[in-house]
Amino acid sequence: MMRNPHGLRRRSVLTGAAAAATVAAAAACGDDGPAGTADDPVEIGFEWWGDEARAEVTQQAVDLFMQKNEGIKVQTNFSDFPTYWESMTTRMASRDLPDVLNMDYSRLLQFGSNGLLTPLDGLVDTSDFIDGFLDTGYVNDELVAVPIAGNTLGLIYRSDWYDPASVTLEPGYTWEDYHAAIEAVTATLPEGKWGGGDYAGQYHFMELWLRQQGGSFYATDGAALNFDRAKLIEWWSATEALRTEGAVPPIEVSSQWAPENGFVLDTVGADPGWDNFLAWYAPTVAEKGGTLALAAPPSLDPNNLGLYLKPSMQLCISANSEFPEESGKLIDFLLTDPEAIAILGTSRGVPATNVGRANVEVDEISQQVLDYEASVEQYLTAPPPPPPAATGAIEVKFGELYQQVQYGELTAAEGADAFFTEAETLLASEQ
Repeated sequence: MMRNPHGLRRRSVLTGAAAAATVAAAAACGDDGPAGTADDPVEIGFEWWGDEARAEVTQQAVDLFMQKNEGIKVQTNFSDFPTYWESMTTRMASRDLPDVLNMDYSRLLQFGSNGLLTPLDGLVDTSDFIDGFLDTGYVNDELVAVPIAGNTLGLIYRSDWYDPASVTLEPGYTWEDYHAAIEAVTATLPEGKWGGGDYAGQYHFMELWLRQQGGSFYATDGAALNFDRAKLIEWWSATEALRTEGAVPPIEVSSQWAPENGFVLDTVGADPGWDNFLAWYAPTVAEKGGTLALAAPPSLDPNNLGLYLKPSMQLCISANSEFPEESGKLIDFLLTDPEAIAILGTSRGVPATNVGRANVEVDEISQQVLDYEASVEQYLTAPPPPPPAATGAIEVKFGELYQQVQYGELTAAEGADAFFTEAETLLASEQ
């Protein structure tokens, strides 16, 4: 649900009789003090995506901010992810963005490279972020976004299925080891359950695989793919034996699960994923009598897991904001005020600041994520540059074409040819 769509009441410059009338009216009401006071607060807007539960705690934190900063009034607005980005993209052209907005890493380059975001140096305190997180907020060597929380990739798996099969997943195990583990666990399960899923249709996992080889999915400037067709054919062929042997669910079955997940449906025992996804799956798995755990992902090189810290969500100040200093105060407050941190909890993931982690209430699942991140900290490397604006469309096309490979409608080579044609067209449309 969208609230207060498209903007806020702002001060405007008036002339002539209108100005005189306005001044007289303000004086009659006693509103003749300087802007930014309790009697005459400035107004800024703050918009984000999320559900009602996130909105409730965010509004509580914003209300606390206004109590402690009486000269600033914050108008809030939220919607679900697709609606939010439809609104932001539409408002780009008219530069009618809210003062403070949530940013997704996949869209940072689109907004940051077009002069739509205000550089944050001097406006936001950046001294307390966890090492590596802040690197993801730069566009053209300017800091235009700060992370609220973050995550990294790992292997989420059913420990109650893997442990009895005597399968261990210590850092340094290979993709071949992982395939063998899937086969071993599937062999212990009843019909309709599998030790793992067919992960090759997710571009994030191919990016991880490329990083393990010193590569990347996109070129540094985001204008092109940074791998060739042979690499994609190799990736899309990697799970062919698992599909043939029935060690992973066939596409005819898994395609019927959407929008649910194999963990939630009690049918799949392992999949690579962002570590904060554990909080989404674990409660339902527990209801079915199972337990989830996190392990490092498989790798081609035991010294290079390809991991980096990715912001689950970022905060930005729009370039059209009339009140960047007040907007910066709101961002600082949400990230560093102990009371606000306690209110927000882990609704956006594990906080990206040291003070955030010191003051957030950590439940058992969040502690699992923290413990996992500590276990792979030595393997974390620099994040890739912000991906191009076409990333969303490219990700969808990646999954669609791989699904045709799974159905046998295309060979891996034919799918790769089609993907490069589609991706190059999408990337070229941005230039």
